[in-house]
Amino acid sequence: MLLWLLGPGLAGRTAEWRAEFATLAALKLAPGPRRRGGPGQGVRTVLALLRHTGVTPPEHDPLVVAWAACTPDAAGLRADPLLDHLVPRMFDAEGVGALLRDERADPPRPRSWLAALHELAGDGRIGRDLLLDGCLRRFLRGGQPADLRFFVRLHELLQPTDDEVSRRRRAYLGLLPAAPGAVAEPVLRHVRRLGDLEAGDVTEAVRALLLRPERKLQTAGVTWLDEAAAGDPAAGLDALAPALGCAFGSESTDVQGRAVRVAVKHAKRFTAEGARAIREAMAVLPQELAETLAAVFGPDAADGPGDLDGFTPVSLPAPVEAGAFPAPVRAAYELGPCPRDDWQGAERWLAGVVHLYGHAREALTTRLTEHRPPPPGPWLDIGHWAQAIARLVTGTVVPSAADGSSPVGDERLPGLGDVPGPHLFLLRRWAEVHDALAAGTLPPYLLAEPTEGSGLLDPEMLVERLSGYERAGVEALPADLQQALLRLPRDIPPHAAAQAARLTSEAGRVAARWMNGERPEPIAELIWSCRVLGGPDTATPVPGTNVLPPAPPAPGVHVLPPGSPVGGDAGHSGGGGFPAGDGGERSGEAAAGESGPWQEGWACCAADAGPVLDRAHELSARLRPAGPTGLEFVDGLFSGSVAHRLRDHGGYLGWWPHLMPSDREAVAAHCVPHLMERWRRVRMETAQAQALAAAGGPPGEALALVVAYLVADRARGTAEERARPVVELAARGELDAERVGRRLALLIQRTELKPGPAFETLEAAAAFGAQREVWRIVTAFLPGFLPAPGERSHTRHTQGLVFALRAARWAGARGAVPCVAEIAQRKASNNFVREARRLHTYLT
Repeated sequence: MLLWLLGPGLAGRTAEWRAEFATLAALKLAPGPRRRGGPGQGVRTVLALLRHTGVTPPEHDPLVVAWAACTPDAAGLRADPLLDHLVPRMFDAEGVGALLRDERADPPRPRSWLAALHELAGDGRIGRDLLLDGCLRRFLRGGQPADLRFFVRLHELLQPTDDEVSRRRRAYLGLLPAAPGAVAEPVLRHVRRLGDLEAGDVTEAVRALLLRPERKLQTAGVTWLDEAAAGDPAAGLDALAPALGCAFGSESTDVQGRAVRVAVKHAKRFTAEGARAIREAMAVLPQELAETLAAVFGPDAADGPGDLDGFTPVSLPAPVEAGAFPAPVRAAYELGPCPRDDWQGAERWLAGVVHLYGHAREALTTRLTEHRPPPPGPWLDIGHWAQAIARLVTGTVVPSAADGSSPVGDERLPGLGDVPGPHLFLLRRWAEVHDALAAGTLPPYLLAEPTEGSGLLDPEMLVERLSGYERAGVEALPADLQQALLRLPRDIPPHAAAQAARLTSEAGRVAARWMNGERPEPIAELIWSCRVLGGPDTATPVPGTNVLPPAPPAPGVHVLPPGSPVGGDAGHSGGGGFPAGDGGERSGEAAAGESGPWQEGWACCAADAGPVLDRAHELSARLRPAGPTGLEFVDGLFSGSVAHRLRDHGGYLGWWPHLMPSDREAVAAHCVPHLMERWRRVRMETAQAQALAAAGGPPGEALALVVAYLVADRARGTAEERARPVVELAARGELDAERVGRRLALLIQRTELKPGPAFETLEAAAAFGAQREVWRIVTAFLPGFLPAPGERSHTRHTQGLVFALRAARWAGARGAVPCVAEIAQRKASNNFVREARRLHTYLT
């Protein structure tokens, strides 16, 4: 019946063709609405085709969301062929949580996903382990609390047993430090039921709870600490002293009082080291609570310059050396499969194939006999291009969707703006090798194969390779030539530049100009964006409609025409978009009306002077070059918005510093959109920041933002791991500490990042030898972090001053900090002012 409805064109096809058609149709599904509502006819047809053909549904988030948008019932799902394929993907697909966020669980409606999954798990049609593991996996990925609501309700509806929780204890414990409160609270209830937790697990859980900002969870941590201490009187409590000190800094006086009572109750369980940590944390307590602690633990530590609270100054380590690039492939037996997760291995594979094709073609053909046909559609993975290249080498024709001929690379490349710029540039190099093979114009070797492990290319080697091209009458491949230029170091030896000037080919003249001072210098401009809502209380709908006009702009906010892209081409200066702001940033507000009494839009913040936006939801960047080079791919990487339509970075973000090893500011700008992502595959990690620190080129706004973000984000690894980029830049004498400090203050104002993890990272950096640089970061951080006159101070501001005093002592700093001096002169006598006076007194 389905085939008859779709027409004789489909009914007459083979089963294999229909299966491939169903897969392609599923991959064409676009992201759907974030609200419930039955899918359209096209979506229902795609789902019906998948069920009819029995093909395994492709990995595609919009497909999962479209399936989840259908109103479910247990009986229908039990017989659905898609159930076993798509239920596991519901926990990973972007958009499912937002779609199902409003489903109720008390009790669930009969025709709802919560009811259906609960019933199918009860009768064994779906495994409980699959659902519980999926919920935990989704919690660990993080995200907006509202988008996790459905998975929390499903998890609680399943009522995991003690045995099920015990088997997953590491995952549950891992959620306590940073999961949203709506996730952490039920997780804590389940963990607390376990009677077989080891002492180390209890310590880890209590520390996580005491370091959280929520009063309810802090209270639970203090209570658990008290119970654990009472249950094992012989155990020491030093490991919990720093976390207990964080509870002293709670904004809740109830939590502070509980923490003080527990500290006093178990005072004898702390050694001298633990007691010292308790005393250091006293300063943030109200006077009466601090006096209670002082009566038991003694007065606070002395303020003398020799008191470094156990800190031992060391020298900065030597900069990391990249080493030489692995030896090139010169024999067919050295050529293995093309690796996807190793940029050096992929470079060697591509260069090796090109070399062997010209020097040992028969041996290369024999070596490349095992390969698979690339998939239909754009090839976003270098593995697809490697397969296509191998098929050309061995004489296998890859049919084109258009006319059945061998495909041209441009047909398989994604469009401009579909993927990140560095990713597209990487694919273009492989595409042009593929096309040169097909056209019979492949050069005898590539120009851009690196000579150093960082991705750099020796200038004399490039001149030698270009000279060989000229002698053989070979024309350089455009992307390969431009990749070679991007891999040249900043400092070109005069004799290499002179040799390049003697080259006669067009490629040689381009290289000579580059080596003799015409290298471009891109400048990054940052954009902070957040969604804003206007409502009935703030504006009157446009007459005859229910759409609200945009509110009057705040100072420093620019109004864009409706529909203008945030961070897109409209953001270029003079293009009707963002006007120039301070600190290399842009500002603007774009209003996009939607039906209903509320209107959602975008506000984009600019200057360092103050947080025009209370909360940033996206970070973006734009590159502005000193001038066009005439090199298409270089100009594409060094200019314009870095925005793209691909949800992630394609998995190649770790390769980007090695594509442009002398232009880390441009690489950092392309990384900026991936900073705020919480999903591990798409977010920026410390390894990439470390590679940026070890790269070349002047640092700017984008690099400072990347470093500052990783300093403050505890999810990126340990404090020591997050400190490595700071230490590496300091060791090279290239850390723009003041700029990093200012970015750090803005991040804490405008995002969900907290100062505590930042202080942990900076302390680790100081322990590695960067104590002077840490103090420079702190002095630039304080003006943007501390409240201005007339603004209310919070506990976190007092904690910032306490840390600043420690950092000043580590660095042996002297000289007043204006914003601290102003606070120290106030007549108030609260903890905040007292800490400012202590710091000011030490500095002066």
